Amino acid sequence: MSQYSDELGAWWTEFPGSDRATWLASAPGPAAAAQDGTRGATSRRALRHGFVLPAGKRERARREKAAEWRRQTVAGIREPSLRSGVITVGSGFGGTGKTDVAVTLAAIYAAARPSDRVILADSNDDMPHGYIRLGGLPVESLPASQRPLSIRGFYQACEEGSIKVYADLRDAVAWLQGVAVIRGDTADECVGVDFGEQEYLTVLEFLQCMSNIVINDGGTGLFAKLQVGTLLHGDKYVFVTEASQLGFWSIGQVFSRYRNYEGEKERPLTEREMRHLNDLMDEATIVVDKLVASDPEQARWYGRICENFEGTRVSVVPSPWDQALANRVPLDLGAVAELTLDAKLAMAEVVLRGVDRANRRRQGLPQEAGTAGDGRLDPAEPPRWVSGPMPPTAVNGVQDTAAGAEPVRPAPWPANGGGG
Repeated sequence: MSQYSDELGAWWTEFPGSDRATWLASAPGPAAAAQDGTRGATSRRALRHGFVLPAGKRERARREKAAEWRRQTVAGIREPSLRSGVITVGSGFGGTGKTDVAVTLAAIYAAARPSDRVILADSNDDMPHGYIRLGGLPVESLPASQRPLSIRGFYQACEEGSIKVYADLRDAVAWLQGVAVIRGDTADECVGVDFGEQEYLTVLEFLQCMSNIVINDGGTGLFAKLQVGTLLHGDKYVFVTEASQLGFWSIGQVFSRYRNYEGEKERPLTEREMRHLNDLMDEATIVVDKLVASDPEQARWYGRICENFEGTRVSVVPSPWDQALANRVPLDLGAVAELTLDAKLAMAEVVLRGVDRANRRRQGLPQEAGTAGDGRLDPAEPPRWVSGPMPPTAVNGVQDTAAGAEPVRPAPWPANGGGG
């Protein structure tokens, strides 16, 4: 058996949705001083003497409302019955939080959907980022015989026939926070081993036979041919960016390239494949990560991103900046602020519902209640957001105003990517 624990992250204490469910408090820090006579706040003097007033009615109501929202959101994450779903996470440039989003989605799905097999495939070269973020041991410190399989090693094992059933997979890869992790290759493992679109397609086809949810931590850059291969086999595209002029520009550049991509001379895309790429762009989720809503510049660019996708099926999800996620340390959702956890849960629900719609459409199954066959709302239904109910308190004061679900195409982007 694998030497890596497959226990869930410590942030997930009991089965959410039950009356016994508990949610860990946010990151420890100095207690807030009492404001406006609110009970439940802690003064420094009371803290020194170990005396804390119990929460008053208003505070208890706020906590109960937040807990109920979380239960509903987790129930929404658990609802889709997926035969198979491949989620590709990409970005236009490095440092946007792409890997953080990928590992967060994996950890939440593994915790909320314990009967599913959640696999994270890390396609980053030179460093196994996702594996490290989920708490994997430094690969270099392990003997070669004890290293969990990398993406290239996994492909070779599939070709050689040493991995045939799920039990073989379970013993060969790292299990971190309930997620089966096929780590990225280190720099020395990339030398002399060719790995491209066809190899990724082989890996993803194999994983689809073994897992309900596969999250592919895809490529970075304005256009990665390797990522096209994963998108052609995917059900959902999650694009991670930042609230800046560069982030705004990268969305237009990447989406335009994928919409107009016809393949290479030696590998032209079929009409069906090009249509599939356009469908992924039409129903993509854009995660604006590390958002500081109090920063006027970030708030302005976040608003510009939302405006460009109003009236489309593209959902825009804000995710606040959080000190607990600032450094490359193992992911611990119990250490983040409550509003950050709420934002991550909302993001996970939006993404999985998109996977469910694509999955149903591919199998010719009826769409979810209240939607037309193409994923749009039935005209008789009242307007609602793709993500369902928003948290009781907006994330850093920012509401997701761009997750509407009406026409097919996003609003056209300015030719220059949008100026200031």
